[in-house]
Amino acid sequence: MKKNNILITGGTGFLGNNLVRYFTKKYPERIIVNYSRHTYATNPLTHKDLEKNPNYVPIAGDINDVLLFKETLEKYKIGTLYHLAASTHVDRSFIYPEEFLKANVQGNFAVLEVLRKINKKPLMIYMGTDEVFGDIPEGFCREDELRAPRNPYSASKASAEMYCIAYHHSFDIPIIIARSMNMFGPYQHPEKLIGKIITRCLTDTHFTLFEGGSVRGWIYVKDTCDALDTVVRKGKIGEIYHIPPDAYLTVPEVAQTILKIMKKEELFDGYKGRRLKDDERYALDAAKFEYILKWKPPTGFEKGIRNTIKWFDKNRWYWHSLYEAK
Repeated sequence: MKKNNILITGGTGFLGNNLVRYFTKKYPERIIVNYSRHTYATNPLTHKDLEKNPNYVPIAGDINDVLLFKETLEKYKIGTLYHLAASTHVDRSFIYPEEFLKANVQGNFAVLEVLRKINKKPLMIYMGTDEVFGDIPEGFCREDELRAPRNPYSASKASAEMYCIAYHHSFDIPIIIARSMNMFGPYQHPEKLIGKIITRCLTDTHFTLFEGGSVRGWIYVKDTCDALDTVVRKGKIGEIYHIPPDAYLTVPEVAQTILKIMKKEELFDGYKGRRLKDDERYALDAAKFEYILKWKPPTGFEKGIRNTIKWFDKNRWYWHSLYEAK
């Protein structure tokens, strides 16, 4: 086994799922370890087709199981660790805040402690989020600007980032933080906005959306995978990088794009109610990624949406087993 083998925590989650597939295909000579536990948002059948790949290794494990995690890193001689495991649904963080503290802060601490204690430390890529900056009425946040999280989810992610930075400086753990924005694409849970709209359209189910013109940066998940690979190949240890989105759009703009493409405008019954404590705008300054790492998302928003629609249509087994559209 080579030292540049890859381990992905949270590999059965949305981004992790796509990243596992990206790496098993791009680097067939490397061992790709999917270290993940199953949650309400994952489908255990998702990786069935990967089990025939000789370079794919699934490990059913929790990052808080430090003995198993340490053993896995050493056994497979991991050279790069993508730490994606996290609870991510903002609305759930208002209901189950302790879950987010345990998964995103304590879990991250457990990972860092294992890295601190082993001799051969892999490069760790920590997956951050634009939400650590809170509501941004105007302008764009640079990587080093003040974090101002406004919900339990973003507070847990900001805390985890601080631990990553502290452990890099205190214990020489090689870490890079990459922040992304709203991702969409294959294998996303249909509770998310784009998956919800697509599955309603595919099942001819009428639906409403929350009121509001919240602005988000949107990026096709396969572009994020390519960006994370770029960070390792071109990035500098100890730095933070903002991954450029495909587009900044409001929720109504996203909804209308999908409805128009699918020709299902009649299913949309308008806006009703408001999302709990919703931030109006997130915005990242991605100049460092674009001009230093020389990378921009290759797919684009509309093409990414069309690809996503096709995938959801061809893989109904996946989202029907997670959530029946109502």
